[in-house]
Amino acid sequence: MIIKEKRSFSSKSPPGGERGQGLVEYALILVLVAVVVVAALSILGPVAGNVFSRVTDALLDPGGSGPITGVSVTRSGTSVHVFVTVSKSTAVTVSLQSQSKTETFDGTYEFVFGCVVGGGTGTVTAGSHSKSFGF
Repeated sequence: MIIKEKRSFSSKSPPGGERGQGLVEYALILVLVAVVVVAALSILGPVAGNVFSRVTDALLDPGGSGPITGVSVTRSGTSVHVFVTVSKSTAVTVSLQSQSKTETFDGTYEFVFGCVVGGGTGTVTAGSHSKSFGF
């Protein structure tokens, strides 16, 4: 009596060089998603920081009794431009990383900080009133 053995190959292990192809495809997708997330955070990071700062400021000073009525931030390369608006003539100090600048003004003033690397938070102080901002 002769018994023939029948062997079959399952689709679970592809032949030849396709063995790691699925893993490589997943790695490429993961890299693409990481690049998109980094790009989105680079673009939207300062905007999200400003929204967070406005909410925090509104919670800490609901009546708006301080002289600082507005803070906005723009970035151009390694320069950060901080626009501060006050309701009366006030000495205002803006601190950003290791830099700090003070001016006395009424209305809106632009503070320009050069050679700013990366992002973070800064602080605008007028008297005992202060506001934080993201950049």
